[in-house]
Amino acid sequence: MDWNKFALWQQELITIQNIRPIQGEDFSLLSSWIEADVITITLVDTRLSFQHTWSPQLSEQDIAFYGTHKAHDVYLNTYLKQGLIGSSQFMHELLPMQKIQDPIFIDTLQPYFKFNHSLSQIACYPKHLYLIFTAHRFSKPFDRNARILQQQISHSMAPWVLASHYHNLAQQQAYFASQQCLQHFPLSAKFTQPIRLTQAENQVLNLLTEGESGSDIARIRNVSKETIKSQIKSLLHKTGTRHQNELLSRYAHDELFTMSH
Repeated sequence: MDWNKFALWQQELITIQNIRPIQGEDFSLLSSWIEADVITITLVDTRLSFQHTWSPQLSEQDIAFYGTHKAHDVYLNTYLKQGLIGSSQFMHELLPMQKIQDPIFIDTLQPYFKFNHSLSQIACYPKHLYLIFTAHRFSKPFDRNARILQQQISHSMAPWVLASHYHNLAQQQAYFASQQCLQHFPLSAKFTQPIRLTQAENQVLNLLTEGESGSDIARIRNVSKETIKSQIKSLLHKTGTRHQNELLSRYAHDELFTMSH
C-alpha cells in the first residue's frame, strides 16, 4: 500500500472546491489498493432523491440489471437487517449459500455477476446521505487488511460525499428558482426575428426613404414599374406592414432590418 499516494488522493477529494464525479483513475487506485477485480461506488441522497452508481468494470446495462433485481440481493438485505451500516463486511460470510432460498438471487443475480467474494460497506453521514462501497473478487477471498483499508477509504470520502450533496442541492435550488421566475415573469413564446432583405429590396427601401416614387425608382434602377411594385409588395410582406407609410415608419425606428448574405 502506497500511503503517500493514498494521502494525495484523499487530499484531492477533500478539496471540495473541485467537485467532480468518481473517475476511472480513482477506480484504478482503489482496485490496486484493495486488489479487487470489480469495484462499485454508489452515492444515495434520500433528501434529494438522488442515486448514482459508478463502476468502470460494469456497463450501464449491468448496473441497470442489478437495480431491477436489487430487492433480491440477499446479502444486502442481511447486512441491513443486522444493522451493520458503518462497518465493512465479508458479504458471503453473512449468509451461507446453502441457507439462501430466494430463487431470483440463485437463478438470476448470482449467475449474472458470478462474484464469489464481496467486501462491502455502507457509510452513513447525515441521516440522508449514504456511500455504498463494494469490492468484488472472482476467486481469492479478501483478508482482514483489505477490510480495514476499505473502512479507511470510506472515511476519507466523507468530504466528497458532503460536497456532492451541497453541489446537487445548489443545482436543484437554482432550477426551482428559475421555474419560479418563469412562473411570475413568463418569457414571450415568440421572439422577433431579424428582417432579412435582398440587395434589390434594400436599394428600393432606401430610395423610398429619400422620397422617390415607384416610377422614379424604376427609372433610377433601370427596371420595370412592375418589378418595383413586386419588390415593394415583398417589403410589406416581410415587415408585416400594410402600406408604404407604415413601412417607412417602421424602418425609421426598427433596428431589425438586415441584409441577406
